[in-house]
Formats: sequence, C-alpha cells, structure tokens
Amino acid sequence: MPHRAQPSPPASTSGVRAAAGGPRRPWPWQRHLKLAFRLSWAANWLLLGLKIAAFVVSRSKAVLASLADSGAQKYTPRPPHAPAVDLASQLVLSVAESQKNKYHPKYPVGRTRLEAIAVIACACIMSVASLEVIQFAGFDLYNGFAKGEIPELDLSPLTFVILGGGTLLKVALYLYCNALRGRSDSIKALAEDHINDVASNGGAIAATIVVKFWPAGWWVDPVAAIVISIIIGARWASITYEQVQKIVGAAAPDEFRERVERLAAEHHPELTVDCSRAYHFGPRYMVELEWPLARLAARLPVLTPTHDLQVEALEEVERAFVHVDYEQRHLPEHKVERALLLHRAERDAMRRSSSAATALP
Repeated sequence: MPHRAQPSPPASTSGVRAAAGGPRRPWPWQRHLKLAFRLSWAANWLLLGLKIAAFVVSRSKAVLASLADSGAQKYTPRPPHAPAVDLASQLVLSVAESQKNKYHPKYPVGRTRLEAIAVIACACIMSVASLEVIQFAGFDLYNGFAKGEIPELDLSPLTFVILGGGTLLKVALYLYCNALRGRSDSIKALAEDHINDVASNGGAIAATIVVKFWPAGWWVDPVAAIVISIIIGARWASITYEQVQKIVGAAAPDEFRERVERLAAEHHPELTVDCSRAYHFGPRYMVELEWPLARLAARLPVLTPTHDLQVEALEEVERAFVHVDYEQRHLPEHKVERALLLHRAERDAMRRSSSAATALP
C-alpha cells in the first residue's frame, strides 16, 4: 500500500498560521470584488428608485410594469431585464458569495461550489426573463400583423432619460466588473448581467428612435427584443455549461498541470512526479501528485506537508494532496478510475470484435 504522510493537526489557530507560513492575508483584488458587489447593489437599487419616482410623477403604467417585469408591459420598449430581476439575481450571487467563505462542520471541505450553483441559478433567472420577453414580443407581432392591433410605444422624454441613464450606469459597472471577471465567477456573472442590460437598453433606445421617425416600423421593437433575448439566452447557456463542467470536475488545462509539475520538480532535486492530476473542485482546482520516493523515505514528514502548502499557495488551487509511493504504479489507485478504465477497455474490445465480424465475407 502506498504511504501517505500527513502532518498532525495543529492545536490552535496560531498553529494553523504557523504551518501555512504565517497569517494568510486576503488577495489585493478581493477588496475590488466586494466593491463591485456593493456598486452593483447600489446601481440596481438606484434604478429601482428612479423608476418608482418616475411612476409617482408620471403615473405611467409602462414605467410601473417595467419595475417588476419589463416583458409584461405593452406600451414601452422592452429591455429583457428589469431592476427587480437584476436584484433577484444579484441576491442569489451575494448570498452564495457570503456563505461560501464561512466554516461549518457539516461541510468539512468548505462550500466554495456554492458559487457555481449560484451562477447557474442566476442564469436560470435571466433565461426565464428572456423567454418571457420573447413570448410577449411574439404576441405583439401576432396582434399587429394578424389583428391589426399596433402596439403603442411610450416615446416621452422620461422613457429616454430612464433608459439612457441606466445604460450609462451599466456601462461603467460592466467595465469595472469585466476587469475582475477572471478572479471570480460571481463577478463574471455580474459583468454578463451588466453588458446584457447595456445591449437591451441600447436596443430599446434604437427601436424607440426608429418607431418615432418611422411609425410603420412598429415591428422593429418586438423583433429587436426577440433577437436580443435570444443572444442573451445563448450567452447564459454558455456560462451555465461552463459552471456545470466545474461542478462535475473537468480537467485543468495542460498549462496549469505542467506548472504544478515544475513546482514539484523544483521542490527537491531527487524528486520525480509519477502521476499528477488537476481538476476542478468548484471554481478552483484540486491537485493530486504522486512521488516514487524510496530513497528519501526518512524525509517524508518534512517533504510531503511542505509541498502540499506550496501547491495550495497557488491562487488557482483549492486543495492539494501529495501521495508518496515506494515504487512506480502502472494502474490507477482508486476504484472509480479503475472501473472507468475497465469499462472503456470492454467497450473498445466489443467495437473491435464487431468490426472484425463485419469485415468477414
């Protein structure tokens, strides 16, 4: 059986910090992540407040309808997302962001995968909102062409002020969040939400201008809403697929695995990596390394935990494990991998036998 050396658990928090090489300080960009969340919250609440104030002043039913669901209203250009929808999606992301960093004994390896689940939930909210927009836009096209009921658009200056101001605000938030999208999947989802709002509001403004100067082109607004909603839905579907891959445990890029192997090679001149694995454990990677180390067995208690900490110091790594074997192994250690390889071998054998039987005269 392979020997796995593990350090004894520290007796206190100070022991944990000492084992990790000192107190762990937050990454500098983490302050920017918190600021991005707070600014997005403030912007969505501001837009919600402005629409409420606009309704109180104008008594416009279009503005009232756009508070909760911009697809449900009939008399104003329809951006796919309303402030209430944005607030609901950001609430999901914020709850996951706060809970994933809290320790709970029920979850001994942490709850970082909550972030991927929250992004998927956010994508579902936005996709449902986009589908609803497509539905109501389709009704408008049918009623206009089949029944002659041409939908009227609210072309008041208040509409342009709300859409234009919201677009400018979302552009600024998108630029800020997009600069941080590589640091957090939640921020990536926020950036996607902001750029979708920019596209939808911009399309609504363009459709309004077209209809104002070309009344016969009333159909431009629902067609634009359908096209934008399809694009937004496709982008969220792509993000959902990416998050599912991270939950399932997709392999890390070869470049990252080679980087980890170089780090292992630099750890000690006599070390050679027998096997390395790096795969997603939520947003970050789980890393497993195996060393054949017969000649250095006396140094195992020092080498193994030290290298664990060195690998986990990488920003992309969630957890790292170093296994030590006295000889090279040519078969997988774990039963799941062995079962998968056996299944593949049996399937390949069946294919070869089927091909051979087909080739016989």
